[in-house]
Amino acid sequence: EVVQAKPGKYHIVGGAFRIKANVDKKIKQLQEKGFDAKYIGANAYGLHQVVYGSYVKKADALKALRQIKSDENSSAWLFVKEL
Repeated sequence: EVVQAKPGKYHIVGGAFRIKANVDKKIKQLQEKGFDAKYIGANAYGLHQVVYGSYVKKADALKALRQIKSDENSSAWLFVKEL
């Protein structure tokens, strides 16, 4: 079971895309799987970042990240930033 994301500064990144159209496709895919996916803007390299979800507590984010890396996407990573 996936812990549902809340607004917070811990974000689990599922993808970073040069082409903005790919953002919408990825968000839709993740939302269909039950994730609270959203777009959090472009990073310093101009890549558009999509997150599985955002968390207030670091422990919750790390727990969700471990599960996502194991079940969904081994290259997902934790991004820490107040948005």
